[in-house]
Amino acid sequence: MRKILLMVLLLAGGVTFAQPVLPVDFESTTINYTFTDFDGGTGSVIGNPDVSGINTSANVGQMVKNTGQPWGGSFLTMANPIDFSTNRLFKMKVWSPRVGARVLLKVENASNGGIFFEKEDTSSVANAWEELSFDYNSIDTTQSYQKIVLIWDNGTPGDGSSNFTFYFDDIQLVAGGPALAQIDLPIDFDTPGVDYTVTDFGGNASQLVVDPTDPNNMVIQTEKTAGAQTWAGTTTSTPAGLASAIPFSATETKMTVRVWSPDANIPVRLKVEDANDNTITCETEAMTTVAMAWETLEFDFSNEAPNTAALNIANTYDMASIFFNFGTDGATAGAKTYFWDDVMFGAFVIPLDQIDLPVTFEDTMVDYTLSDFGGNVSMVVVDPTNANNMVAQVEKTAGAQTWAGTTIGTPIGFDNPIPFMMGATQMSVDVWSPDANIPIRLKAEDHMDNTITVETEINNTVASAWETLVFDFNTPAPNTATIDFSQTYDLLSIFFNFGTDGATAGAKTYYFDNVMFGVMISNDPARASLSYYPNPTSDRVLLRSDRPLESVQVYDILGQEIVRLAPTSHEVSVDLSNFDAGMYIFVTVTDGERDTFRVMKQ
Repeated sequence: MRKILLMVLLLAGGVTFAQPVLPVDFESTTINYTFTDFDGGTGSVIGNPDVSGINTSANVGQMVKNTGQPWGGSFLTMANPIDFSTNRLFKMKVWSPRVGARVLLKVENASNGGIFFEKEDTSSVANAWEELSFDYNSIDTTQSYQKIVLIWDNGTPGDGSSNFTFYFDDIQLVAGGPALAQIDLPIDFDTPGVDYTVTDFGGNASQLVVDPTDPNNMVIQTEKTAGAQTWAGTTTSTPAGLASAIPFSATETKMTVRVWSPDANIPVRLKVEDANDNTITCETEAMTTVAMAWETLEFDFSNEAPNTAALNIANTYDMASIFFNFGTDGATAGAKTYFWDDVMFGAFVIPLDQIDLPVTFEDTMVDYTLSDFGGNVSMVVVDPTNANNMVAQVEKTAGAQTWAGTTIGTPIGFDNPIPFMMGATQMSVDVWSPDANIPIRLKAEDHMDNTITVETEINNTVASAWETLVFDFNTPAPNTATIDFSQTYDLLSIFFNFGTDGATAGAKTYYFDNVMFGVMISNDPARASLSYYPNPTSDRVLLRSDRPLESVQVYDILGQEIVRLAPTSHEVSVDLSNFDAGMYIFVTVTDGERDTFRVMKQ
């Protein structure tokens, strides 16, 4: 009679199924394992198609990634927020049709998808069950997470075939996981496997969060609460301190921290101490200079804060603590939130700008790193013909290959792509060679894809003297690709005596300078040859002609004249620094011949 009653209730829909809880094994008849699919993913519970190995259970989850978005997947909503207070290692059995399939396990807030944490693992076997692990040790435990999201091969669109059909089972949260390394300098809060626990005191409340100004960066958020003491602070570690002592010396006494403060002109104190003896300390202070923006503060421990101990380099200092608005309590200032990152030993060095056209080797704030290959050896030196000029020196050594060259910059290339376009395909380089009539090649490429290239070549004409060579990429070198204006070219390399190795030519030293983008207006020998660069420009445009320029006029896009010059010289510099960004039209007259071209002002 009871069985009949139960069946009647089931048929009548009188049974309420519970939401899942961890561990999830898909075996319960009273739990609702319904998946919520999105963007092409289809999740369901099916009978185990491969009852073998480590998984002999009856039911498993199936995920089919169909045609849709590359992030298509499904999620389960748990009965309650997931408890990460003790266990922070997810384990899940998976079955993949291929080796190398990536599995993303993500947890999300029940109502706010912007609150999430995710980890990825990769299948190592095909057509068999294996157990994958997802380390959640660095999750923000102050947030609530109630959804478990699964995405296979995130970033790759599926097609619904057997190659995109996966199985999974026994999702569980356990203790353990990889042992986290003790924190040490430099501290960037981004290195996997490091214990970024921080220790608050005096009324601070801190946690590891995503940088509010950069979603790809992790930082510490510190709230100096309304009840905080004047000395409220945060230690950059557990009470065990740093893994290594801070390497202070008689000449090295500085540290830097990048900070974000809601207010300018507040004191930020940095304190170092011996983790095993809190009577051994040194403290110093710096002031913020901007509000609501990141800045790097430098702390010099040779200049200790008033009424604090002096730095003693014979002591061990292996713990550091930071104090925002030191000396003011929370009741006076009100609750304030600060962010900090990149705790480093050493003085603050202003980062150099990425190299960009034009390249003159004169700007002290630009990274003029040169990248050699094939046997070249290069460096930036004083021009041997002009002590007031900096140039690049290239030695093509005796052991150099025929294709030995030098990339003008680091492997990440220029800050902006070379602005090639139809009718604008020329660049100029000043070169010095010990020999005349050698081929000099210039190669432009996409720094992200070295199969996208264009090369051109010209012979120099003089020995042991500077000359300006013009390279036209609309005329590619033999057996090389033609220029494709739809591609990005942001890396440039130069090759001296291309095609001849160092063993044949002997070691030779070359120099180059003033790498510029420009357009030769006329190649007609009956007319003046005119070039201009850089384009685009941020301030000035240099015009060069083999005959005197009689007039130069510049118009804005509305046709209003903004510059008129009568230089009567071969070279003129036009200053656009006081004008708005945009397109400008140049009109020049040389030998009575009129030329018109456009320049982009950045």
